[in-house]
Amino acid sequence: MSDLSPAALPFAPADARPGLRSHVTLVLCTVLHAFTHAYGTLLVPLYLLMVSDLRLKGVSRASAIVTVYGVVNCILSYFAGVVADRHNRKALLGIGLLGNALAVTAMGMTRRYELIMLNGVLAGFFAALFHPAANALVPAHYPKAPGMAIGLLGIGSGIGFFAGPQFAGWRAQSATWHWHSIGDWQRPLVEAGVAGFIVGIIFLLVAREAHNTAVSGQRKPHPIGAGLRGKIARIAIVLGCRDFAGLATLSLGSIYLQKAHGLDAKRTGFILGAIMLISVVVSPLAVYLSPGKRRLPMLVFVLIAAGFVVATVPMWSVDAVLWVLMAFMAFQLGSYAVSDAAMLERVPGEVRGRVVGLFLTIAGTFSSIAPFVMGFWTDHLHERAKDPSAYYLLFGTLGAMMLIATLSTPLIAALGPPTGAAIEPVTETTPATIEPAL
Repeated sequence: MSDLSPAALPFAPADARPGLRSHVTLVLCTVLHAFTHAYGTLLVPLYLLMVSDLRLKGVSRASAIVTVYGVVNCILSYFAGVVADRHNRKALLGIGLLGNALAVTAMGMTRRYELIMLNGVLAGFFAALFHPAANALVPAHYPKAPGMAIGLLGIGSGIGFFAGPQFAGWRAQSATWHWHSIGDWQRPLVEAGVAGFIVGIIFLLVAREAHNTAVSGQRKPHPIGAGLRGKIARIAIVLGCRDFAGLATLSLGSIYLQKAHGLDAKRTGFILGAIMLISVVVSPLAVYLSPGKRRLPMLVFVLIAAGFVVATVPMWSVDAVLWVLMAFMAFQLGSYAVSDAAMLERVPGEVRGRVVGLFLTIAGTFSSIAPFVMGFWTDHLHERAKDPSAYYLLFGTLGAMMLIATLSTPLIAALGPPTGAAIEPVTETTPATIEPAL
């Protein structure tokens, strides 16, 4: 089974243009992206409230729920990619958000730890549908500019990472409604779950599958060769260090701010949310500024910068931590958009769902254990957890992992050139990025 290259695919007409429904679908996919990441971070500023309310033995028990959500999400990603390359991706995205929203709502309706964990598993199952389906559907709507489309889709991650902790911390302390025995930390889960369910219905009614690839809701996908699978696996192993560091910084930041600096859940949620908001601008901007041959050098730069910044977090006063973490996330989240664009530009549209799924299965599964590892590590600091200097090794380790991730760039380059000609910065339009005709 040989590998496919974009150049081997038939080209679309030179005047092919995305229509209004394509733009609407991109916006809605971005909103779904936001909900997916918001759900994955809702519990992060609530760890200590959960430990107190549920009488858990340590922070690691609370952070384990976030870990399970992420692990299930990523383990199932390749399967989700196979399904996304065969079936209607719009339907998969809508079903994914509806199921995720129901599971998060159910998590907020029970005080039994084992049921909360079970709902974390179910939420991760449905969340697994998002990235393979969205990263295949959105570029299919923009066959002449797949890289920029991925950059715009990345705006959703910043919004979600911002809204999740921000909303959770705010509503946990300000919501006053009561129903049965729902605790303060559960109210944001119920409210966010209901909102996501409504958005999922709207998505199913309004969004559209890319009609150049959907045939009666089902497609016969091109085979993905063993060589391509091996290349993606090697990239995922290395970039998994970056993904681990990013998720670890969220959980570690929450624990660090509350234990070492005594902040409450509301202010911690504000800081963790605020540091993510910058990626709304950074993700598309990083892709825009790095067309063609600039893509991989840009990836190296943002990874190195992120590594050095995160290692310095314990050196700063609590008033400066917001800005330091914001700088880290600007580089870290920018690297996601750049690396995603660099990889997906180098593979044909027919296999993008499986490529994204395979990448997440490996890199995402590894990175998903980060919340538990950070909770476990800080639990074992005992009384030293109140001392900012005790966190030098933790943040330094995360910085080193960002530097290791720079080794991914030659592996991405080995996938082949993104196009056969230079890319125009605004449109990224070249014959090799054009997918089959409608």
